[in-house]
Amino acid sequence: MRRRRVQALARLRLTLAELDAMDDKGFEYALSDLLIRDGWTASRVGGQGDQAADVIGRDPQRGRIVVQAKHTRIRGKVGSSVMFQVKGTAGPAHHADIAVVVTNGTFTRDARAWGERLRVHWVDRDRLHAWAALGTPLHDVLRLPRCPTARRPFVVCSGHGNQLRVISTVASAEEAACQWSPAYATT
Repeated sequence: MRRRRVQALARLRLTLAELDAMDDKGFEYALSDLLIRDGWTASRVGGQGDQAADVIGRDPQRGRIVVQAKHTRIRGKVGSSVMFQVKGTAGPAHHADIAVVVTNGTFTRDARAWGERLRVHWVDRDRLHAWAALGTPLHDVLRLPRCPTARRPFVVCSGHGNQLRVISTVASAEEAACQWSPAYATT
């Protein structure tokens, strides 16, 4: 059943007119389906108290993605407050490697600028057309890099042999090297 659905979604194309005609919940399901089409595992989680996450997905090469959907009236604009909200919850609440705000409208100049500063990706009407209607995968639309270490924690320890003690858990070997110090080592 799931395999058949994934195969059907592989051909999924949605026009902007179809996306505009959807209600908020339908738009969220459409974004989830588009991520699945692109090879992500994804599910809609939106609703009251969703902590700025309407869709959560996972890709083994890119990590965990949180998508905040902003379905607007045609020519509706999404402001910078959404970028702050998503940045504030994507990592701490959802453990996301990638945060994205998607609208069928546009973003204010401030919202785009804050998105760039905060590393919150944004998909406006033009990018949504490339993703949904033309079939360009979201990771290509956003130029997301492959991160083979995404969500694979490294553990920083001190001691030796069976006397090791965990100092901290970090996301990368580089971060682990920054935290290790001979001063932490115990003999």
